[in-house]
Amino acid sequence: MIDLALKDLSEHKVRTILTALGIFIAITAIVSLGSISTGLNQLITESTGSIGSDTIFVMRTFDMSEMVGPPGSYQIEDMEREDVEFLASLPGVKRAVPIIARQFGGMFEVDAVDMDNVDLFGVENVEFMEGTWPDNEDKGAVLGYLAASTMDVVVGDYIILPGSKKDIEVEVMGIFEEGSGAYDLVILLPYEFGDEIYETDGGATQVMLEPTDVSVVQEVKDTIEEENDDLDAMTMQDALSMMEEATGTLNIMTFGIGFVASLVAAIGIIITMYTSVLERRKQIGIMKAVGAVRRMILQQILEEGLMLSAVSSVLAVLVSFFFVEMLNQVLLGGAELALITPALAGGAIAYGVLLTVLSSMYPAWVAVKTDPIKAIRGVM
Repeated sequence: MIDLALKDLSEHKVRTILTALGIFIAITAIVSLGSISTGLNQLITESTGSIGSDTIFVMRTFDMSEMVGPPGSYQIEDMEREDVEFLASLPGVKRAVPIIARQFGGMFEVDAVDMDNVDLFGVENVEFMEGTWPDNEDKGAVLGYLAASTMDVVVGDYIILPGSKKDIEVEVMGIFEEGSGAYDLVILLPYEFGDEIYETDGGATQVMLEPTDVSVVQEVKDTIEEENDDLDAMTMQDALSMMEEATGTLNIMTFGIGFVASLVAAIGIIITMYTSVLERRKQIGIMKAVGAVRRMILQQILEEGLMLSAVSSVLAVLVSFFFVEMLNQVLLGGAELALITPALAGGAIAYGVLLTVLSSMYPAWVAVKTDPIKAIRGVM
């Protein structure tokens, strides 16, 4: 039966191409958009996995109307020195690590942190491609791989960071290994140097707290928010929930776009396969008249759909790799944000085949129900 299915597909090239195109577009859309969700989920997992589950993040309360800076470089208002000292003095707090954060170049983040406490920041196990950590008194920086490659610098070179009043030359003292997740996009400075550049006077954009014990995490969080109306405290669980909500919204968008693309593809498959059945009514009638059973007719129609969907879906996945690579390299500056996993690729191919089989069921049923006498006579 496979040879008959191949023969029919090859004899109706335009119809075959149009059907394959519908499947191809649907699967490409699903894989390309799904790769962004997959990449974000992996990035979140890698980033949060390197930070202690009992860590508390504190920053100044804000809403969008309080964000300052042009689009792409929004900046949360810094906390004062008094806020940092208050957080460090709280009962149940073992360590308080202030971090000064600034956006840079549209996609990179400058973080100034005490070099003796980078373990709380989650980067102590990140490997270096070259160089090493600066000391707290140094006026240098460690760059993520993508930050270094985008600026085309190596250890010993200098980069220019915009300070509060003037641009500052900063020596590159270390570069992280490629594939360090979110840390590919960071520029890390000693806290005192960052305090000098951005003139925060001992303040911080964010403070990371390590509690004395995991049992006091919620108590410390509640104390901060009860005693300071202008500070927000967030546990790791809160952060994960917020990130999951954001990726959940993206997943819903991906599902919606994929559903619409699938619906269009399904309608196209039904129409073209139904047209194929009508064009071959006489052939189907003759097959039934000479002894072909319903199973053989059904098998031939479904085999056409299977072959068409398998080839189209595999091709769509292969092309999606190209689109995703272009997205990462051209639009994201080399960041591996979009990611096609074997599960995503395999699932997309299986979905394409299933979609085509289900869409072919009605045309196949029409073929099975064809009256051989009427079909041979050309009567509808």
